[in-house]
Parts: sequence; C-alpha cells; structure tokens
Amino acid sequence: MKKNPLFVAVSNQKGGVGKSTMLVTLASLLNYSMGKNVAIVDCDATQRSLFNLRERDMEMVEINKKYMVLLEEQRLRGCRIYPIRQAKPENARQVAGELAAKADFDIVFIDLPGSMDISGVLQTIFNVDYVLTPIAADNFVMDSSFVFAKSVMKCAENRKNIPLKDVFLFWTKVKKRSNTEVLDNYMALMKKQGLKILDSMIPDLCRYDKELSSRTRTYFRCSLLPPPAGQLKGSGLQELANELIVKFNL
Repeated sequence: MKKNPLFVAVSNQKGGVGKSTMLVTLASLLNYSMGKNVAIVDCDATQRSLFNLRERDMEMVEINKKYMVLLEEQRLRGCRIYPIRQAKPENARQVAGELAAKADFDIVFIDLPGSMDISGVLQTIFNVDYVLTPIAADNFVMDSSFVFAKSVMKCAENRKNIPLKDVFLFWTKVKKRSNTEVLDNYMALMKKQGLKILDSMIPDLCRYDKELSSRTRTYFRCSLLPPPAGQLKGSGLQELANELIVKFNL
C-alpha cells in the first residue's frame, strides 16, 4: 500500500542560521541511518545550495574511492539515495507531489527562500503539512522569525481547509557559552506569543561545515551518506530527528 508522505517546508526570514545545512544533514540522517524515505525540493533559485551540494558530493565520490566503498555498502543494505529536485517556490508543492507519486516517501522536505515576499512562498507554506523554522539568539533573527511565524499562523487561521497543521521553531547555532537566561527569555516570549518551539537545539559547531573531501574521509554535511555515528554525539542532530519523528508521527 502506497504511503501518504508528509510535506514539510523549511523556511525562515533571515539568513545565517544554517537552514540548508541543517536540512541536508537531517535528511541524510533520516534517510540513510533511520530508515525513513526522504526527498528534497530545493527552491533556492539564486544559490541552489542543496542541488550544488549534491553535484559536489558526486564529484568527490569519483575522486575519493573510500567514499565509493561506503556508498556501495549503503546500496547493498538496500538504502537508496534520496532525490533533490529544483523548483520555483510557486511550483514547489506540485513538484513535491510529483516526487511522492513516483515512490513511497515518508517525508518530502521543501527548502524555501528566506522571504515571504517572494512569489509562491506563502502559497507553498499553506499547502504543506508542517513548517520548520530555524532560529538563532540574535535580535534581528528573532524579530523576523516572530513576524514570520505569527503572520503564517494568523493567515492560516483565516483560511479554512488548508493542509498546514503547525509551525515549529527550533534553535540553531547555539554557542557553547550562550547565556541561558537570554534563551529562556526568548522562549518565554515565544510561548507567550503562542509559538511552538522544539526542545532540540543545534549547537554552533564547525563539523556542520565539513563536506566530502579528496584528501580526507572526515565529513558531516553530505547528501549521499549519513553523518558519521562518531560525529553525531553533541551535534544535537540525533535529538532533533528523534523529536520530529514523534511530532510528525513518522
């Protein structure tokens, strides 16, 4: 029996919070290590961040045969490489639906550009099941995130019979010496505003920037392989994946 996948948009209104990096590492962990079939629709028309990452990953696999061995071992376990498709924001939900019609996916992520003013962004948001919004403890980021989340939920309340169920915010780039009082104050404010924030936090770690390399096997951000198990500890990624599986009932 064919699955009915969840459609999840990842969107925020301020750059520099690691949205695309978080998404691809989360997708790779879910798909390659946790048995969830995943797909991604990349709507970043200017940077093509995820689409370009996949191309770089493929090139590195050809150069560094150690990665080829890991990829072959993964294939023999029956784990397929998840697709990354490009689309304009106004066509993203349609492309996601076309992907879902071709295979049994548990979740299709849509990586949206960082502005509600871009044509098609709100349209796509209202036609997914959930929205994930990464945030950082920065006044500019928080101000724009508050406006974004509140605007989406207010518009959703005024629209009947739309698929959107909820918007979840979560902390990224949490510095090791972050002032917990500041975070607590922000969280109290968000709860007062009726916004929902996940318990999981993604720390500000350099490992999130490490891609496949021709010189070393050390990596973390990759669209073809999961983050190495030894690198997951302290990354917050496993905790985020576990929490989303519960929230989304995957």
